[in-house]
Amino acid sequence: MLETIPLEVRVRVDIGAHQHRVAIGLSSGEVLEEFDIQHRAEGFDPFFARIATYEQQYACSVAVAMEGFNGYARPVDTMIRARDYRLYNINNLKLARFKEIFPGAAKSDALDARKGLELFPLRDHLPLAKDVLQEVAATPEENDILAS
Repeated sequence: MLETIPLEVRVRVDIGAHQHRVAIGLSSGEVLEEFDIQHRAEGFDPFFARIATYEQQYACSVAVAMEGFNGYARPVDTMIRARDYRLYNINNLKLARFKEIFPGAAKSDALDARKGLELFPLRDHLPLAKDVLQEVAATPEENDILAS
């Protein structure tokens, strides 16, 4: 008997200094949408609204994969965790190794975002792909409180 995997909205954010490329898809493999967001407060609201629309439409959980390179992921990563979405860090060193073994088309932000969605199902079958996506655990509240 085949095991059915629950449906999940999957989001890949390719981080840039001033704007980020986003690809949203489903765990079934369907790509729903691709777009850019500005790295400003007014760019984050439509980003989360689009995700929420799919989350409600498909009545399923959300997982987001993004890089944490040079701090450009802040504050988006914190905002993702605040919504209780599963957050995955893309390990750039392991991703580079993965791309050496499985080369693809020339690099672009749009291609990276779209291809990044493919890492989700691959992590269940290829150990190297599993190492590329590393789930970011929620931090205890005590870690957010400064000692006085």
